[in-house]
Amino acid sequence: MPLTVKDAIAAARAHLAELMPETAKPEDIRLEEIERSADNQHWAITFSIPGGSSLSGFSLSPFGLNRIAKVVILDAKDGKFIALKQRAA
Repeated sequence: MPLTVKDAIAAARAHLAELMPETAKPEDIRLEEIERSADNQHWAITFSIPGGSSLSGFSLSPFGLNRIAKVVILDAKDGKFIALKQRAA
């Protein structure tokens, strides 16, 4: 049975926190986007996390000041990790 959207979000959040414990503390992870592939094989879950600063001390992205976007790609059937990507701002 394929993952529900709630299960996919929970699995992606857990993978992100495990892979990036120093920058992706659970309280700092914001859900931004959810997308299921056209063939229903994968979930792409986008989160924003703190990070990215410029010389002036501020970095503006579509996700807010001083935040970067990470996309977690999961197998839609079982939630297994496939990829972690950084989304361009």
